[in-house]
Amino acid sequence: MEDEALVAEALAHVLHFAGFRVVGIAHDEASALRKAAEGLPDLVLMDIRLAGSSDGIEAARKMQAERALEVVFMTAFHDPQTRARAAEVRPAGFIQKPFSYGEIVDAVSIAGARRRNR
Repeated sequence: MEDEALVAEALAHVLHFAGFRVVGIAHDEASALRKAAEGLPDLVLMDIRLAGSSDGIEAARKMQAERALEVVFMTAFHDPQTRARAAEVRPAGFIQKPFSYGEIVDAVSIAGARRRNR
């Protein structure tokens, strides 16, 4: 889930090229929840701060309430309050913005391995 459309499309392309199956792109909480229910992902790459009143942490919490999945957060905000709230959903990782696409692929790979080892 990424609210910047061009960034979301680029991320999906990079992940697909790296061999991951991308089940959907969402720009807001409602579409992310719908796509997660339809696509049944094992992992969600989630921006913490979104345009409007949506929050990636709360969206991740709702997704995890429906099914077990890994979450990797992307954020430019590293204040202690945000990190503490995000830690409550036990994310598989944090990626600091701006990021490199290699960092994304590495974080998703590690999160996938974490899921397989459960």
